[in-house]
Amino acid sequence: MKKNRIFYFFSIIPLLFIVGIFTLYISKKINSELFFSLFYGTIFSTFNFFLGTISIYFGFEKSNNIFLLVVFGGLVVRLLLMLILIVIALKFLFVTLYSFIFTNFIFYFYYLLIEIFILIHKKKLIIKTNND
Repeated sequence: MKKNRIFYFFSIIPLLFIVGIFTLYISKKINSELFFSLFYGTIFSTFNFFLGTISIYFGFEKSNNIFLLVVFGGLVVRLLLMLILIVIALKFLFVTLYSFIFTNFIFYFYYLLIEIFILIHKKKLIIKTNND
């Protein structure tokens, strides 16, 4: 039950952000360019987070070498993917530069903290299982 509560706590901030900007957009408080800048920044970082979480869960039960290869290799691939997505968004989509980059930056580091939390939590579970 505690694990689910922590998951809900971490997922509430991005959901509130999306609902908040959607509400502001519907009520005409922000224009479409700003809305899509904030929305794309959040979506790109969330996609990056899901890829990172998949790589953590895939590599966690493997040997140390495979784990490091999957997690750090996946990190390099994810950073390149983020670079490509950011360049495409700035070049072809009509986004505000500063709000898009700032949103991407904030949510990237927020999700990075969650990934670290997941790694620590899974390590504690493995240690607890091995001691029993």
